[in-house]
Amino acid sequence: MIKNLCIAALAVFLLSSCCITRSPIMGILVTDVTVPSEADVNLSEVKGQMVDGSATAKGILGVVWGDASYETALQDALKRSGAKGLKNIIVDHHVKNVLGIVAEYTTTVRGIPIK
Repeated sequence: MIKNLCIAALAVFLLSSCCITRSPIMGILVTDVTVPSEADVNLSEVKGQMVDGSATAKGILGVVWGDASYETALQDALKRSGAKGLKNIIVDHHVKNVLGIVAEYTTTVRGIPIK
């Protein structure tokens, strides 16, 4: 009986909070929020079609892979639009985390393409 309790306690310890994600608000069981990061523009003043790009990093049980950097998200937006640059850039981050076991962090860059 004690052996089973020790194994269960060890399993809970090893599997809890293996993937911690940064967020201004975190849930104990589940976190699923979008957080604004940077914006150099007032959205009500934007004229033109905005394009977006994203970059994602994922993790399971403390093993994390991917690239959620601003640069990768920007390059994705440029690739999608065929533009040389973006103006009026807005950056958002989306955080998902379930019990600290499964995590996902996505950076999204939006802006007006400069051809």
